[in-house]
Order: sequence, then structure tokens, then C-alpha cells
Amino acid sequence: MASYRDKVKADVDRWIAQGLVNADKRDAILATLPEARRLDAATALAWVGVLLLGVAVIAFVAANWGALSRFARFAILIVAFLIAACGGAWAARAERPILTNILLMVASLIFAASIGLTGQIFDIAGEPRDASHAAGVAAFALALAGRSTGAAIVGLAFIALGDFDGAGWFGNADGDVPWMLVAAPLGAFLALRWSSSPLAHASALAIIYCFAWFAGRADDDAAIHFFLSIALAAMAAAARWLGAQDRAFATVFYGWFTAGALLFFAIAGYVPMFGDGANAGIVHRVIWIAASGGVIALGRFDRHALVTAIGVLSLLIAIFATLSDLGLDLMAAAGVFLVCAVIALIAGLALRRRKADA
Repeated sequence: MASYRDKVKADVDRWIAQGLVNADKRDAILATLPEARRLDAATALAWVGVLLLGVAVIAFVAANWGALSRFARFAILIVAFLIAACGGAWAARAERPILTNILLMVASLIFAASIGLTGQIFDIAGEPRDASHAAGVAAFALALAGRSTGAAIVGLAFIALGDFDGAGWFGNADGDVPWMLVAAPLGAFLALRWSSSPLAHASALAIIYCFAWFAGRADDDAAIHFFLSIALAAMAAAARWLGAQDRAFATVFYGWFTAGALLFFAIAGYVPMFGDGANAGIVHRVIWIAASGGVIALGRFDRHALVTAIGVLSLLIAIFATLSDLGLDLMAAAGVFLVCAVIALIAGLALRRRKADA
């Protein structure tokens, strides 16, 4: 989806061509709109350089770990964390947000490593799951303290590791509720508040994981999968609306939630709700194909490349699934695709006529 500034620029150019706005007002109008922030090459290289430096230091310490005393090992961990955290605080005070973000992310990684290494140094027994959760909470604390999106992403990663540890991918053997149910919405809130694309992508995937956790506890109930699909579709619509209100990177959630909605709808067609009836299965596939076509049209209308790509991928998978269900019966397949084609043509003509009337 085009940015708000790009939309206004196109509108102003069109109004000037139509004589509605004087050409000398163009620059003044565009000057009132903020430029979208972009990650330039120098900043990207700075991120890569700092991360590689951190890896080099960790590798050097690991290579000489056995030769160090317990006190020296512990002191290295404490000093490294304090340098990164204090450096982040100094950068924040000096109003250098990119450097603050990088240093606090490094501090969160050092803290996570320190939890396990401290236990190893002093022979302290503990649950790996608790250590991952603690590292995630600490990373979020650093993120909130310094508005660090990098630290927030680290927090999501370690909380996910804690949820997965010893509990399977989508369910907890001991019945505990995953911490991601709290971390994912928090990450989404921070992504929108801080206008962070990377955090938005990570949070959107974390939210879809939460939906998968609910689905994993539904005992292959198709109705639950349909409900989750509808819920994600509603969230995609809400994210699309936020994007139209110029909420930066809300369209990232729009894309991923659309993918999640189609995914859960597709899964619902393969669980026991349909039984063994082939007709019911074909009905699901037809709706799946139609929904995929609708997503493609919506993505093109919104100029949203991710939504369009998701619709195309979903359509291809739906077609192959339909052919598989029909046993490659070409006559039956021709009938199904003919019906879908007629529906698509009628919908397209109706939209074109509505646009012409407007």
C-alpha cells in the first residue's frame, strides 16, 4: 500500500492537472507532510557491524572461557552488560535513537546469555524455560526504557523459546498458558506506537502463533478453525483501516493477518466437520478459491504487494487441492473452475460498472 505522502502527492498532481489547485501551492502542501523514515545503507551497515562485533567478542570469550576463573567469567558478563546498557542510556540522552536501539538490543542479548552462563559458572540448577522467559521479560524492560525495537524483538524471540521448551510447538503439556499471549499484543502495540516495521512483522507472526496455540488445543474442530479465520480476517480489516488512517506500518499487520485468515480457513476444510462427504469438501474449495481471488483483487486495489502475493499463493494451493480432491477428473475440475470464473467475471463487471457510475 502506498504511503500517505505518496497518496497526497498523487492527489495534488491530479488536482493541479484539473485546475482545482494552483501549481505554486504544491510544494507548500507537500512540505506539511512528514517524510517516511527509511533505513539507509549506512544505518543498515551500522547494525550489521555492531552485531558482528558482538559475535566476535562472544566467540573470543568462548574460545578462552576454560582458561578464565569463575570471578573473571562473571566479571566479563557484568561489565559487558553494563557497557551496553550504559552506552544505550548515554545514546538516549544524546538523542541518538538508532545507536540507542542497537546498544539496548546488544544488552538484551548479553543479559540472556548471562542467565545461562551464570548458572553454569556457579553450578546453579534451573529450568531452561524459566531462563528464556526471564531473558524475554528483561529484554522488554530494556525496550520500554529506551524505546528499543531491537530489544523488543529479542524479547519476543526468548519468550517464544520459553513457550516452546518442553511443551511442544502449539500446546503446553502441563496446561500452562504461553507467555506469548501477553508478549505478542504488547509487541504489536509498541510496533504501532514506535512506527517500527521489523517489530510489526515479528509481532504479527507472534499473534498468529497465539491463534495456532488456540487451534492446537481445539482437538481438530473445524468450527474453531473457522472462528479463528473469521477473527483474523476482522483483525486484518481493522489493520487495513488503521493503515488508511496513516498509522505507520499497520499495513504489515494487514498482510500477515490476511495470510493467517486464509491459512486457518484452508485447514478447516481438512478436519472432521466435513466428514467423508466429497460435496462438502468441494464447497469448501470453491469458497477458498473465491476468497483467494477476492484477496488478490483487494491487494491490487490497495496496492499492497504482500496481500496480493498471499492471495496468489493461496489461489494456487486451492486449485491444486481441488484437483487432488477430484482425482484429476478434468470434467469435474472444468465445471468447478467455470463456476469460479463466472463468479469472478460477474463481480469484476459489477465493480467496473459501479466505478463508472461514480
